[in-house]
This record gives sequence, C-alpha cells and structure tokens, in this order.
Amino acid sequence: MVWVVALTAIPALAAAHVSERALVMLLPTTIYIRAGAAAVALTVMFTIFVRPAWVRGAFRAVSRAPRSRDVAPLITSLASTAFLMVLLWQGVWGTRDPLGNPLPLVIWSVWWILLPPAQALIGDIWSWINPWRGVLRLLPGAGLHLPDGWGHWPAFLGFVLFAAFMTADPAPADPTRLAIIIGLYWSAMLAGAVVFGEAWLARGEGLTVAFSLFSRLAPLSKSTFGAPGHRIVDGPPLSPSVAALLIALLATSSFDGLNGTFTWLALIGINPLEFPGKSAVIRSNLLGLAGAIATLAGLLALAIWAGLRLARARVPFGAAFCALIPSIIPIAIGYHIAHYLTIFLVGVQYAALAVRRAAGAADFFVTTGFFNSPDSVQRIWLIQAGAIVIAHMLAVGLAHAVALRLLGSHRQAVISQLPMAVFMIGYTVFGLWILAQPTGA
Repeated sequence: MVWVVALTAIPALAAAHVSERALVMLLPTTIYIRAGAAAVALTVMFTIFVRPAWVRGAFRAVSRAPRSRDVAPLITSLASTAFLMVLLWQGVWGTRDPLGNPLPLVIWSVWWILLPPAQALIGDIWSWINPWRGVLRLLPGAGLHLPDGWGHWPAFLGFVLFAAFMTADPAPADPTRLAIIIGLYWSAMLAGAVVFGEAWLARGEGLTVAFSLFSRLAPLSKSTFGAPGHRIVDGPPLSPSVAALLIALLATSSFDGLNGTFTWLALIGINPLEFPGKSAVIRSNLLGLAGAIATLAGLLALAIWAGLRLARARVPFGAAFCALIPSIIPIAIGYHIAHYLTIFLVGVQYAALAVRRAAGAADFFVTTGFFNSPDSVQRIWLIQAGAIVIAHMLAVGLAHAVALRLLGSHRQAVISQLPMAVFMIGYTVFGLWILAQPTGA
C-alpha cells in the first residue's frame, strides 16, 4: 500500500502519452469506437436470449481443496518488506533523477501497473507480498477491536487520499519526497495494525482492500476454480464502504486518463500548448477527481434504481446496489491496463536499466520508437481498446448473472439490466474516446 503513493507518476514518463496519442489522432478511431460499442451492445442482446441455466452454468465454480497454511506467506511478506526498505534507502540516498532511481521506477512503473492485472488473472498475490503482514506477526499487538461501525471507510479514505496525491501532486516521483511519504504511510499502517490487528489491514488499508477486489475476478482462488468473475456472482454483496472504494478505483483511472487531454485543459481554461505546470492545475484536478467519483456513483445508482423500477422488483435498492456494483471490477481492470500500458512500455525499460546499473551491468538504450510508427501505435491502441471493450463485455455478463441470482426471474433480470446496459455502452464509448484524445500535460 505504501507503495501505492509512489505510483503517482513520473513526469517524463507521462510524456509518453503525448507522443502516442498525437499519432493516434491520425488513425480512424471513430470506426473502432463504434465497433467497441457494438460489441458491448451485442453482448447485452445475447443476455436477453440466452437461457438462464447457461448463464448460471458459465459462472459455476469447481471446489478445490485449500492448501494448508504454512510459513511461506510470512517469509515472502518479510522479503517484500526488506525489498521496500532497500527501495526507500535508494530514494533518500540514491540519484534524484526519477528515471535513474529504482524507487519511483519499481513502485510506479512495475508494482502499481502490473499488480492489479496480476491479481485479476492469477489470484491474490498481494496477500503474499503485503509489506505489513509478516512484520505484524513478529510484533506484540494491543488487541483492540476495530469498531464494526467503521466498516471499510478508513480504507476508502486512504485510497481517495492516494488518488488525490497521484492526480494532483506536482512532484510525486521525486525520489526523496516519495521515500518520505511511503515511509510515513508504511509506519502509520503498521501502527494501525499493531493496535487493531490484521483487521486493520483488511478494513483500514486502502490498497489491500482494492487488491482483494481485483482478485475476485481471478479464475483461481484458495478454494474454488471457475470462469473469471465466478466469485463475483457467487460471493456476498459488498458493504457500502467497499462499494464506494470500488467506484473510486474506476473513477480514478477514468479521470487520470481524462485530466491531461486537450478537452479537460480547455474546460479548466488552460492552453494545452502553453501548459503552465502541474502546480497550476492542483485545485482543478482535485475538484475534477471528486466530481468524477460523485458522478460515477450517481450514474451507477441511477441505472440500478431505474432497473429495479422498470422490473418492478421488490429487492431493496441498497441490497441491489451492493450486489451489482462488483460487476464493474472487470471495467476497473480494463481501464487500468488501457491507461497505463504506454507508461509501462517506457517505464519498465528504465526500471530494468536502473537494476542493471545497480548490479554493475552494462547500460542499454531505452527506446520509444514504438510511439513514432503509425503501425505500432495502431497496435498499441487496439490492445488498449480491446482491454476496455472485453472488460465491458464481461461486466455485462456478470451483471446479468448477479441479477438472475438476485431477482430469480429471467424476464425481471433482463428488464432490470436495461439501464445498466445503457451505462455500459456509454462508458465503453467514453473510455475509447479518452484513448483517442491528444494530451497536453
């Protein structure tokens, strides 16, 4: 989690968006946007005519014997903590160049970008490398009970603060600054865990909660195996605080892609060709992030409420909202992949170069040539667009399966999902439109 703050962005790497998107504007992106929307619409049509038994069968899980608990997660957690301490030392005493210091490179270009998709594809890797759990097992605890009324709101607040830092801080990748922030955060979360035990990590640490949400999409869990998202269909509904955190996750990725575009800069009165620097847009970006979270929450609530009204369902709105919101987890992963792919392609090279230098190996040339060829840019854009479209198609199927479980009737499930289908198609178009926009920051 501590590592999360680091993700906040390397200015030089963010420039990768500028080159890549400027070329993307030469591509016929309108065709792909329409095709993506059509694919999601066809998925919606498919849910109308498919047999309910097929939908239930598609997400049926196979039970598997859970592995017995051993000391391996303790060892890997302690190793992760030791690695983090080395990175923090490098942040304070190493080079001040964000493209040469391993702290911002590993945290931002590797850890934050790769771990969420890995959680969704492989399973809960974070539980093995969590940098607090191993240390906590070695320390005496205060044994206090974390109040049930707090829910997961401390985790929600922590994630929103991280998102604000990532979105608005003018120098989030400065190694020394980053090391201090991560060190303070790690210490604060460890103190909370010592006082309240592991319950604090599960309910008070924002990234732990976020990564556990991503892992719900994985085909393999400790005790089951099935189609991607089977634990979303079969699992319990989210609490209101976790639902809020999930919405903030998706809204943050969406706004992080929007806030550097010419459209956003024009909206806040900034000339993109004379960008004054991140300090000039701190307030606008903070307000924009808050607005994005509130708007997305409002749109989802409206879609679910309208669906219940149309279907004349007797399920309480709160129960339906908390049961259906997990279906947007694939969209959050799809946006994450699409938004950070270009940054990763450059950042992972700099991270590898920093590791080689630390090991005394020879340097190599970091290339950004794939941003200069229309063919390679088109392939990159199609991968990004494909991630968004496939994520929305899976989300449509999951939402329909959850609605079937919730309402029991196929007819009611289909009717209740019509407003959500409109939202899914619209959000697909919005995501693809963001990818096609040039950036000025």
